Amino acid sequence: MKTIIKLFIFLITAVVFLDSCREKEEYPEVPNLEFLSFTKLVHPAGYDTLGIMVVSYTDGDGDLGISQYDTSAFNFFVSYFVMNNGVLGPGLIYNNQTEQFDTINFNNRFGPLAPDDYEGWIKGEIEDTIKPLFDPRSTKTHDTIQFMVYMTDQAGHKSNTVSTPLIVVKNP
Repeated sequence: MKTIIKLFIFLITAVVFLDSCREKEEYPEVPNLEFLSFTKLVHPAGYDTLGIMVVSYTDGDGDLGISQYDTSAFNFFVSYFVMNNGVLGPGLIYNNQTEQFDTINFNNRFGPLAPDDYEGWIKGEIEDTIKPLFDPRSTKTHDTIQFMVYMTDQAGHKSNTVSTPLIVVKNP
C-alpha cells in the first residue's frame, strides 16, 4: 500500500512539474492578423464572381467581436485597390448625392469570438466573402486588384494591416 501511495505522489509531482515546463502562449492585447489565402469563385460563363479571403488572428485579451445589437459599427475593414496604368490606387465609385468619388470598401462585422465572461487570449481564422469580385463598370476584360484588411477589438485597439497579393480578375 505504501508503494502505491508513493507511486501516486510521484506521478502527481511529475505531472505538475512537466506542466510547469510547458511554454505558455501569450499575445499582446492589440489584435494581430496574418493573411492566409484568397480564393476566386468562377461563374459558369467564365468570369470571376466572388472571392473568399482567409486571415488568421490572435488577441491577447480575447475581446474581438461586437454585439449583435450594435448595428452601427464595423470591426473588420477591407479596402479595395485597383491597378490603373500600372499604379495601384483605391477603387472609387461616384456618389450621386455628394457628387464626389467615394472609396470602395467591403467592411464587415463579426460577433464576439469568445464568451462574455472569458478572460484570456484567443486565436483562430476569419473567412470573409467579397461579392461581387469583378467591377461591373469596368470596360477591361481583366482587372488587377488587391485588398488590405485590418480589424478592431472592443477596446478600440486597431490590428496591423495585411494585404492580399495582386489578384487578376476576369470580368463578364
